[in-house]
Amino acid sequence: MKLPLAGLGALGFALCLIAPASTPLARSAIGEVVAVIDGTSYRGETLTVPSEGTSTAEVMSIGPVTIISIQAHDPEADSIMQNVLSIELTLMGNDSSAPLTGAEVSWWPEGMDPPFYLSEGSGHSVEVVIDELSLEDSDAAIKGSFSGLTCRQDGMFEEMDTNDCLSIEGTFDTTLLEAK
Repeated sequence: MKLPLAGLGALGFALCLIAPASTPLARSAIGEVVAVIDGTSYRGETLTVPSEGTSTAEVMSIGPVTIISIQAHDPEADSIMQNVLSIELTLMGNDSSAPLTGAEVSWWPEGMDPPFYLSEGSGHSVEVVIDELSLEDSDAAIKGSFSGLTCRQDGMFEEMDTNDCLSIEGTFDTTLLEAK
């Protein structure tokens, strides 16, 4: 059985947005994701926590590979952990001409509580168009669009239900911080 990895790194960051004793850290929006999830409109913000030097929109280089993680949080949700939309992109190279070699999208309506919806393992590919990309340290940013199909999973170790899937399509426009 394959464990769902797409979005878990980004979703794990959300835990950093909540300090001990439920005192939230100061955070600010650095971008947004606007989407339609199975016919329902969605708007989420990518966030930075300046005191921690972290972000929910990050870029990381590993040798010749660049990984971009975009995690959007619904500002209208009851909890920062609810209604999280995550997009993970893999590029072969480390500049704006680097070709896209992989993409995953995941939807976490109840955060880490099931159900959640993943494209990884669904048998469907995610389509991404990058309109603008800068990987310069101080000006790193990305803008583009995506579409894909995510399928339901009722737990980290549960089988994916490929008969219960949601279409997701939208746009992203965000500043990127270097992953730490």
